[in-house]
Amino acid sequence: MPMAGRPEILIFVYRLTGRVRYIFRFVFGILQMPYRFTTTLEEFVAYNGPKFSYTRSRLANEFHIRASGLLEEKGVRPHLPHIDFWDELPVIFATGESASIPFDLFSAAFYLITRYEEYLSDAADAHGRFPHTASTAMRAGMLERPWVDLWIDKFKSTFAAAHPGMSFPPPRFRFRPLLSVSISHLYKHKGLLRQLGGMLDNLVRLDFRRLRHRVRYNFTRARDPYDTFYKIIALKKQYGHELISFFPVHTFTDYDRNLPVTRPAYRRVIKTLSDYADTGLLISYYHGNDPAQIHRERKTLEKIIHKPVKKARFHYYKCRLPDSYLSLGKEEFDEDFSCGYPRHAGFRASTAYPFPFYDLSNEELTDLTVHPVPVTDYHLRFVHGLTPEEALEKLIATGETVRRTGGYFQPLFHNSVLSEFEEWKGWSEVYVKLLEKYAENA
Repeated sequence: MPMAGRPEILIFVYRLTGRVRYIFRFVFGILQMPYRFTTTLEEFVAYNGPKFSYTRSRLANEFHIRASGLLEEKGVRPHLPHIDFWDELPVIFATGESASIPFDLFSAAFYLITRYEEYLSDAADAHGRFPHTASTAMRAGMLERPWVDLWIDKFKSTFAAAHPGMSFPPPRFRFRPLLSVSISHLYKHKGLLRQLGGMLDNLVRLDFRRLRHRVRYNFTRARDPYDTFYKIIALKKQYGHELISFFPVHTFTDYDRNLPVTRPAYRRVIKTLSDYADTGLLISYYHGNDPAQIHRERKTLEKIIHKPVKKARFHYYKCRLPDSYLSLGKEEFDEDFSCGYPRHAGFRASTAYPFPFYDLSNEELTDLTVHPVPVTDYHLRFVHGLTPEEALEKLIATGETVRRTGGYFQPLFHNSVLSEFEEWKGWSEVYVKLLEKYAENA
């Protein structure tokens, strides 16, 4: 149905495939413009409104985007897109100057949004994760910018220039921080055996500083340094911003080191924070492709908060396509928040907009919405080695990039960022300053 006051854009195609419907719906959702397809040449020629053809060759003198053929294919075939340029902006699936724009915008967007290259590549780091160094966006120097959104923004001005009097709505921007509670307490509530083991390890390593910390926080009334949840709630009340918190509820492993979910102190944290923020599941390191275990973890979390859990995030970004997302679909999760890289800040799908997961292995659109998570406090502090001041600048630069082209700015933090403890000295101000700049009622 046409949107009030906005002209309907007519698009001529020879064939409507599932891929064509999927990526046009995504692109025009960003443009916020009504559109419809036609496969009838006479209707296209007679139409007096804004229009363009998406075909292998131009029909006449119309606005034309040359189709490269990717959206007509099925399955995954070898593609290593060449990097070309549209003025100063890198592009892939270049089609030459004979079209109105010099590349196939829709195939290029489809390739990046579906993370097509991850189905093809055997590249993996020590944890079996697809590395950012193998990505097309990294090759193009566009990993830290929403590449697809920039293309759409440039297409918007180019198309409007070809249709005098036409304008597009301003981009939609939304700020929503995420909280990952991978370690709720650094020292307290961990049980006698873990405490004794930790103290013994500190003695063997002659790490008397950490030994003093263990004694202080376990044998006095001092609040655990990572127990910052009262601060998180107070800031949520002050700024009124959206917040999603992710909790693990699995058993202790070498990578999953939180408190047992049976600990009353941990259950109180989960329940209390769920009263103020949406709650998601932090899926355990070893079970990202195990629907039965994901089911058990989700049910455990739901019993604690007495609410449905429909949001998930994979711990350590242990997410491989398509199996991890298909596991979420089997367990009827609605949203995933794992679309980022573990070892570099950046837009893994080259967009800041959430998008439905398209399963290339089955050539099927799913009900799972994927949310880009371009930057985390871990990236800033430990990967890029930034100071708090530099980190704030980086976060604001990313936020302003997203604001210009639209989308969700969803930086991820851990509760430790507000601790002011050891390596997190000065970092609480980063979180607060970001809320001051972007929270709706700041």
